[in-house]
Amino acid sequence: MKFNFKRLASSVLAIGMLASMSSISAFAADAGLANGDYKGTVHFHNASNPANYSMCDPIFAHEADVVLTDANAELTVYVAYPVPAFSDQGTDGTIKDVTITIGEDTYNGESDITTKAVKTFDTTGALFGINAGDELSTQAVKFTLPRSAVDSFEEGLDCSAFVNVVMNTTQNFVVKITNLQAASSGSDATETSTQSMEITAQVAAQPTYSVTVPASVALGELSTEQDTVKDISVQVSANNLTEGSYIEVSAEAEGKLSSEGNTLSYTNSFGTQQASAESTLTGQITVKAADVASAAAGNYTGTANFTINYYAAA
Repeated sequence: MKFNFKRLASSVLAIGMLASMSSISAFAADAGLANGDYKGTVHFHNASNPANYSMCDPIFAHEADVVLTDANAELTVYVAYPVPAFSDQGTDGTIKDVTITIGEDTYNGESDITTKAVKTFDTTGALFGINAGDELSTQAVKFTLPRSAVDSFEEGLDCSAFVNVVMNTTQNFVVKITNLQAASSGSDATETSTQSMEITAQVAAQPTYSVTVPASVALGELSTEQDTVKDISVQVSANNLTEGSYIEVSAEAEGKLSSEGNTLSYTNSFGTQQASAESTLTGQITVKAADVASAAAGNYTGTANFTINYYAAA
């Protein structure tokens, strides 16, 4: 049997070149990417027609975080939380049960609805009440993928999620991540120095005040010949009131004393008075002699009410 060594050599060379080209294609997406933090553009595409964006794409912020290590590619995507037009829905997450499938392996997303990072949304989604340029709080979903997943970022990763607003169904997507760029860390500075600044501040003492109204006042035996007048005093204590602040004390101008169904009128001249410092406010309780002359005998009691207001300076 004769062999055509030239043809065989050509075939081997062609196969070798093809294998080399396949190898280059397989690792092109990860070429030159060192371990570290990256940001990339992310879009959620229609699973049945990956050339088109999914109708859900506007609810996602289109900047993803990627952290590369020797073993893993950690991918974090952000979705509006809450979705503006449906803020009463999806309180436990805009999307749930989120997975990415690579080959026969499925990777579950880790949801964070506590941090609520604010992201800029660049696509208008009228159905969801989102306008391009909106700054919205988000739910973060993090996937820990094998490092080799980076090779499929641009082509797309199969993703499934339960959309917990409007649709309330499981939707399938193709997630494409492009334009990976190293995240800025500020470590490329030519020279770095630090300086310290001392900060001093004072917290002013809070204003305090107290108002003491006599617990009782005794008028004694009332006269039928001349009006019975009793001086009263109200003590005001005030500390750290700002300029323009004051305490106002007021009393009803008249009232009734009663005894076994009988009544006797009195007047209170205290009126309305103001104080902004340590003060004694005075007034008089008066029972007219003419009223006493026509009143039934007895022990009369009553109550005088005082209203206290504090007005802080505007």
